[in-house]
Amino acid sequence: MALRAIGIDELDGFQLDGSNQLYWRGQTVVLEQRLRLEGYQIVLATIGAVGALLAGIHPFLVSFGTL
Repeated sequence: MALRAIGIDELDGFQLDGSNQLYWRGQTVVLEQRLRLEGYQIVLATIGAVGALLAGIHPFLVSFGTL
């Protein structure tokens, strides 16, 4: 399906209810969707986060002469 721009005349299709839930022509607009990672993805993300943390800490410790 090709993407197209919304025209000025179509902006009245947006609506808000009392709790500020967004609707487009009467249908709820999904603004948030949960993401579920597989086990190996969690392991890879953890390794990447620890590596990034260590890459940031190392120059800091070197500047103090600790390493």
